[in-house]
Amino acid sequence: MVDFEVEEIPDEDSLYMRVHKNWIRDGELNPGTFRNNLGGMSTDWSKYSGPEQTRNRVIAYDKDPDNYGVLGMNVGDVRKIPDQAVVHKPLDDNRSHTDIEGVKETKQRVLYLEIVNWEITLPNLIQE
Repeated sequence: MVDFEVEEIPDEDSLYMRVHKNWIRDGELNPGTFRNNLGGMSTDWSKYSGPEQTRNRVIAYDKDPDNYGVLGMNVGDVRKIPDQAVVHKPLDDNRSHTDIEGVKETKQRVLYLEIVNWEITLPNLIQE
């Protein structure tokens, strides 16, 4: 078992989040993409992960990485969204794991849509 130290994440860093192709409708990202799972919205911290690594983590669950895109977001921008907290929660197999805690209601979801950018797109599904 590996225990990684919990670290404070600087505002200038980025977070990466996988998005399954089913969250794209008519070329647009569904705001429901931004949701909590087991207490937080799971992301990877750029200090320890890149977009490709984030996408390829699905292989461990026998899923096809080609079915996923990756969103990037600035940590400082996330912290400006009301009621959101960026919390480094490293896992034994993923030092970069970070939860974004806090309620994800319509207000927050709309603000997430304004701050994210595609690091890895889903060809033929996303309107640029």
